[in-house]
Amino acid sequence: MTDTEKQKVKSWRMVFIGRPGSGKGTQVERIQKEFGSVLIPSPGNVYRDPAFRETPWGKIVGPMIDRGEFAPNEITNQVMKEKISELTREQIGFVSEGYPRTLGQAEFADQEIGIDWLINLNVPEDKIFERLSGRLVCPQCSSSYHLTLKPSKQNGICDICAIRLVQREDDKPEAVKNRLRVYYETAEPTIDYYRQKGKLIDIDGDQSIDYVYKEIIDKLLEKVK
Repeated sequence: MTDTEKQKVKSWRMVFIGRPGSGKGTQVERIQKEFGSVLIPSPGNVYRDPAFRETPWGKIVGPMIDRGEFAPNEITNQVMKEKISELTREQIGFVSEGYPRTLGQAEFADQEIGIDWLINLNVPEDKIFERLSGRLVCPQCSSSYHLTLKPSKQNGICDICAIRLVQREDDKPEAVKNRLRVYYETAEPTIDYYRQKGKLIDIDGDQSIDYVYKEIIDKLLEKVK
């Protein structure tokens, strides 16, 4: 991409969506580093933050997240609107993982924030269980690893914090089943909503990390041109 094309992509407000474990976080981080976009944390990351858990909203939402459920739209919309406003003071564009996810969130975001592209990572359900069963995270910095796909340098230890990695409660089998059920009920109407608006970019997420990233870049370049 030329510098002009990169600046165009940087100015977009892009949201990644996909089944739990589809690789949204990894691709969002790569896009952010490539284009210098503002990185908006997912609602899940906000809600898992220990500091947020101590707030009144956090005490309500925290147990729901641990059970693999999603927070009510009313809470998520306000929390994310404030977070996006806080982080985008210096520039308009951003890249986000997982917000908006529901149809109600999408309608709110279109009116209050404005979204340019919804990037949908498609990964089959059986692959989702395979990915999540081996995923480990750092309880301190939230870095994500996988036993086979993205192992840490020292088995079970975070490369950054040098502390033991853990499996998230919502990555355990029963929680994953519940997360997928809720995802189908909530996210698919959102995908259809952006498809009808001509703002949907479909990506084959069942590829290596590098190939998924290449497909994303190729399709963004098509939109620039």
